[in-house]
Amino acid sequence: MNNLSQSFKAAKNSIKETHALLDSLGDMVRNDFKKNFSGLEESLNQRIDDAEKAILESSKAREAMVAGVGSMKKSIEKAQRKFSKSNNLDELRLTLTEIFEDIDRLKLANDKISDDISLVLHPNMSAVESIERFASDLQRFAGTWERLARDIDQSITDLCDDQDPSELIDLEQYISNQGFDKLVGRSVKSVESE
Repeated sequence: MNNLSQSFKAAKNSIKETHALLDSLGDMVRNDFKKNFSGLEESLNQRIDDAEKAILESSKAREAMVAGVGSMKKSIEKAQRKFSKSNNLDELRLTLTEIFEDIDRLKLANDKISDDISLVLHPNMSAVESIERFASDLQRFAGTWERLARDIDQSITDLCDDQDPSELIDLEQYISNQGFDKLVGRSVKSVESE
């Protein structure tokens, strides 16, 4: 009876250890996911923040350009009307020279806006790349999770004993060896030792 009690205690302890493995696996999955999800959120927020700054600055700059172009167009029309009355070519030339300088400044400003927008369109890491990295990291961690899950399955398998107890086999062999099985007309399975 003492042997059975020890076997039961050993099984309970092994099941307790299996539960500890399960708890460890759960903690590992939660921690890995939480850490990686936090990195993903940070990456995506950074992407949006960088894009937001460039897009809003671009929008303001383009509005200013459009207003500047409107003002330049009015200056040209005014210079034309003045020229048609005075025929002063030097005054028209001076106005047009100033307009072309303003156009050059607007083009430079537009090039800078285009460069800033290009950085938004071609970032160091896009939102899709952030998700791909997140998925890849989770897949890498899943290998460790699977190893722990295999340990849990193996622990359960090791605890499952579907064989006849050796004591029962010994009893049947004893009965057979004594010939008692023939008295009651039953045959005992022969057990081959491995």
